[in-house]
Amino acid sequence: MLSFLSSLFTSTRQSPGGPDRALVEAAIERVVDATDPRLRAFPNYGKQLYAGVESSLVHIQSLIDGLPEPVEISGRTFSSDARLRTFFSSPARMQEAIGSAPSVVDFMANRKGLLPDHIFGLLAPRMTERKALGMELRGEQVRRDVLQQIVDFSDYRFFGAAGSESEARDGMKERAFDYLAELALQRMANLKEKRSELERQRRLLQRKLEAMRAGNWGLEGMLAQQEIDHPDFHSLGQKIEEVEAELMQLPCSQAGLEQRFDCINATLKRPEDGLAMRQLKLHVDAMLVKVKEPDTASAEPMELTELYSSSGRRRIVLFGYFPRAELPPEKDFFEEAGRILG
Repeated sequence: MLSFLSSLFTSTRQSPGGPDRALVEAAIERVVDATDPRLRAFPNYGKQLYAGVESSLVHIQSLIDGLPEPVEISGRTFSSDARLRTFFSSPARMQEAIGSAPSVVDFMANRKGLLPDHIFGLLAPRMTERKALGMELRGEQVRRDVLQQIVDFSDYRFFGAAGSESEARDGMKERAFDYLAELALQRMANLKEKRSELERQRRLLQRKLEAMRAGNWGLEGMLAQQEIDHPDFHSLGQKIEEVEAELMQLPCSQAGLEQRFDCINATLKRPEDGLAMRQLKLHVDAMLVKVKEPDTASAEPMELTELYSSSGRRRIVLFGYFPRAELPPEKDFFEEAGRILG
């Protein structure tokens, strides 16, 4: 059965020269579990997927290892870090957004042993731009009804909460690889198949994809338009197990299965098409209005990192660590209910 909580990457299984064979082989099994376990009917299934899986692992290692050293995301650094002041309206809003993030809630609930002083993860707000009329100061003259470009940050996510930098990076690599596996499954589910039996397979694959996304299995939880509900991993695991059992009972020609290798490799051999990062420069004033004349601006432009996918989804990301002491206190259910009910 596909496990949402299984570990794929560990720091000891990677080397500067790229992923070792044991990691590639483990990743192949993960891809087969994520797509169609019947591919194991081919004696050489591992050989057919090896090059694509290795390419994806190399790409993901480069992406995540290329992230800068984590920065402190706290009330203490809020005033000195222009990125935090741009993302959030106040330290309290920042603490509330990170403290209520599903990954942080899960981490705090499931962590065994002593809790660390800091929680590492990827802060990922959504950045949007809009046009509006505003005022502009030109010399000593105030101009009204000036068309301005305003930048907004919202829909905050704190992804891959972990107790250390290495643990956080390994977790992000695992999620990124799982996201590529999801894209391969999506490609398979989108195949235009004519026979009724193959159409039934397509529906089963789509059900499996939806269950994986509901469980926040890859990066879908961060890149999705809306926050995914808190997952029940046991129920989701059972659902995927049921889908896989139905798939295993379906007849399928060798040619049909071979086509699935093509679908998977089309995604894994070009991982940069599915997931990539780029550096952006953002120059805004204190009101988040884009600066038109940099020479006259008091603030310097900010360097931001953007994570984007082939689906067109984008997130600004900042790798950092958040003090556990700044987590908001847990809400008392009965006190909250009494407040709402008056």
